[in-house]
Amino acid sequence: MAIDTRELQEESAQDELWLISYADMLTLLVGFFVLIIASVPMKRAQFERIAAALTGTHQAPLEDLRDKVDALIARTPELKDKVRTRDDAEGLGIEFRDALFFDSGSARLREEAQPAIGEIARLLRELPGRPVTIEGHTDDVPINTSSFHSNWELSSQRAINVLQALQTSGVARDRMSARAYADTRPLSPAAEQDVEQRRASNRRVLIRVE
Repeated sequence: MAIDTRELQEESAQDELWLISYADMLTLLVGFFVLIIASVPMKRAQFERIAAALTGTHQAPLEDLRDKVDALIARTPELKDKVRTRDDAEGLGIEFRDALFFDSGSARLREEAQPAIGEIARLLRELPGRPVTIEGHTDDVPINTSSFHSNWELSSQRAINVLQALQTSGVARDRMSARAYADTRPLSPAAEQDVEQRRASNRRVLIRVE
């Protein structure tokens, strides 16, 4: 049976045209996503997560830091249920319940908080180029004492005191800043939380690594 070479050549050409069109479509899609990424302001942490996911070689630096903090929490009974980590658009948040650091209505750091701050400072020193922001948060119960006339003042002083403790433990002062949010950024309450549990979860200090 004779094989028509002309027909085979035509079929081969059609197959090649299909592959070329498919490759062009993929190129256009990649270019489209690159343009989207380039046009949207992106934090360094977000870019590192995307790069690590695409390359699959190793973890992003903040993911590695999160693993180390989680390991510290797991091996330190005093930190369980009082410290947690979470990723967000701005970086890595290391959240401390206020009972670990402060007495009620006070901004003075408890002695029991010093070892935890020292360990976190040690881990932060392993990433010397990353900005660190300390955020102070309170519940929605107004405060008016001789030391603090509002929750703004209380959350501000707590953030500043944690910042100073980190600086004493070796974190460079020029990479740190403090923010006070009072009760303006409450956490989303869990379904089973009552009012007191919700308020307790909102009394917190957050160390954010960007």
